[in-house]
Amino acid sequence: MRRKFIITILALLVLLFVIFPDIASHGAENGLMLWFNIIIPSLCPFMIISTMLIKLNVTNFISSMFYPIFHKIFKLSKDGCYPAVIGMLSGYPLGAKTVADLYKMNLFSRKEAQYLLGFCNNASPMFMLEYIGVKCMGLKQPVLMLVILYLSAFINAFLEFYAPEDEIFNKGDTSIKQKNYSVMEALDESILGSALTLVKVGGYIILFSIFTELLQSMVTVSDIFKIAGAGILEITTGGEILAGAELSLYVKCILISAFCAFGGMSSVAQTSSVLIGTDLSSKRYIFLKIRQAAIAAVLSAVIFYITY
Repeated sequence: MRRKFIITILALLVLLFVIFPDIASHGAENGLMLWFNIIIPSLCPFMIISTMLIKLNVTNFISSMFYPIFHKIFKLSKDGCYPAVIGMLSGYPLGAKTVADLYKMNLFSRKEAQYLLGFCNNASPMFMLEYIGVKCMGLKQPVLMLVILYLSAFINAFLEFYAPEDEIFNKGDTSIKQKNYSVMEALDESILGSALTLVKVGGYIILFSIFTELLQSMVTVSDIFKIAGAGILEITTGGEILAGAELSLYVKCILISAFCAFGGMSSVAQTSSVLIGTDLSSKRYIFLKIRQAAIAAVLSAVIFYITY
């Protein structure tokens, strides 16, 4: 039944692409330029270096630096600290990819990996500050967007680890011996693996940009419906559309905070793709991101009511 439903949806999409080739082409062009101009420059260096650090087994040094704080606050194991740090510094879906890579190496348990996915996979700081805070919202204090994103992620994490500790944090089996890479081997495999991931990310961005373009062109019922649809599908395009909407800055900030905390279906698809080969649940991840979006909306309503 599910397979037939998906095939039907795909057939309808192909039909829409044939009927509206100009719209599909424009959406694909927007997605391609977004991927080429923003995603590759911001993600590629992080991805290559992070993968190299994992292959060269030097993540322990970074983990040790943050372990005293992260263990006390988030109850993370030492190996769980590294993806948490990477997820805060980079953007979708590198946090999730780092979790998946370390989980495949059995450095922490499935429950800790699932827990990590709930708060270490977010939009990048530069995206939140420059694109969302300055370009889209025109805020005098764009750092507030980043504060709301991180606070919502942390609160979301706190809601998760109230369960008994022994049910969440069981150390994974670390008895498997890891391959010893030379620097050049690690670099070569990191570039190849990062390129493959970036191509996947690009494909999802282009596909969802087409969906967003079709939505904007075909739906004429309500502007707020179009804005919500765009933000739920892809946050970059959603932010651009929201910026030009005839809404108060206060409402815009609440909406964009929720969109960015969720990440859009494009980022959900990207995250699901990097989790292939693991038994980590995409459904649980989606639930946690929806809850984070709700938390971000409430935080934004309070913070911007006080500051603006």
